[in-house]
Amino acid sequence: MLKLIDIHVQYSYKTVLTGVSLDFEEGKIYSLLGENGAGKSTLAHVLCGDIMPTSGSIYLNQTKLKLKTPRDAIKHGIVCVHQRPLLAASLSIRDNLRIGISHAMTKRIPEFANNWLPVQDLSENTGKLNEEELFNTALTGALLKNPKVLILDEPPFLENQKIRELAKSGLIIIIITHSFKEAIEKSDEVILLKDGRLLEKSPVSEITEDAIKQKLFGLTKTIALPDYIEERNITESEVLELRKENFKPHKGLSIGYIPSDKSFRASNPNLTIFQLCTAYHTGEKQAALEAYTLKLLQKAEVNIRPNEKALCLSGGMLQRIILERELAENPKELYLFDPTHGLDLEASQRLYSRLDELAKKGTKIILGKAE
Repeated sequence: MLKLIDIHVQYSYKTVLTGVSLDFEEGKIYSLLGENGAGKSTLAHVLCGDIMPTSGSIYLNQTKLKLKTPRDAIKHGIVCVHQRPLLAASLSIRDNLRIGISHAMTKRIPEFANNWLPVQDLSENTGKLNEEELFNTALTGALLKNPKVLILDEPPFLENQKIRELAKSGLIIIIITHSFKEAIEKSDEVILLKDGRLLEKSPVSEITEDAIKQKLFGLTKTIALPDYIEERNITESEVLELRKENFKPHKGLSIGYIPSDKSFRASNPNLTIFQLCTAYHTGEKQAALEAYTLKLLQKAEVNIRPNEKALCLSGGMLQRIILERELAENPKELYLFDPTHGLDLEASQRLYSRLDELAKKGTKIILGKAE
């Protein structure tokens, strides 16, 4: 049994988790759902030892844990497969699997690889792997650490039968996902977080996709796409090529771009807000950049200090800053990918209102195709 009691995580300007208490039983699969900024990833970071909670307690099989580092978490059997797998691209699959496991477990690498990487050459460098292969390699590495609790952060691929077998062996499996369908199909219970608080914990037999959508976002249907947004069959990679082709020194970017992955493509959790805002203006004087940053934050209506990290932002706050950063370059075309993902009704309407203002000034708003 994994038990969280009254977990709080508070930064200097906001509280990310407020009094979250949860029980996780062996042999069960749990899906953690919530809009961007709801606290899902923060809760996972707490369990993985990446973030120390401001207050609260964590127990595993009645033993109180103090998780100061990821090593502490792994020592107690809590292992995470991150959304972006932590693998060394220059090393082989075999060498990556050896990292952090006991000598005894290295002898079992072929056995685990045969089960989870049946078509892989273990001597191949991970830098050559596709997304599915990277995930399966990271998952294999996690299982070789003999976990009691396995956390899967936005897993791109999950074989339902194999995950079920892992749970039956006694693991606690926690899946962080945005997919309501995946949560209901692959888990035993769903946990809903909203604004850093536990909203509900329900067996999948007692909840539906529409009910989840209503509870989290206050709506039961997708907001209709405004008329001024043009849908185009273009991928993010193609937009990036367009930006390169149309870039003119000293004239800026004529093509704006809001990617689907705002945390890692348009930003990075470890960037400061100052770095995030001034990405296109690194050659200017410090005083001018500081003033520019404050101006962007004011337009985005985000209250945060420039020296704080992007990881402190909610999904909606991050999206507003990225949008204002792109608009400040006066683009002729603005490409959006999955713009309302994880946003509630109010935030979605606010985004469309801002885009409407832009469209009326002559900027072409284009919805691209997710890759």
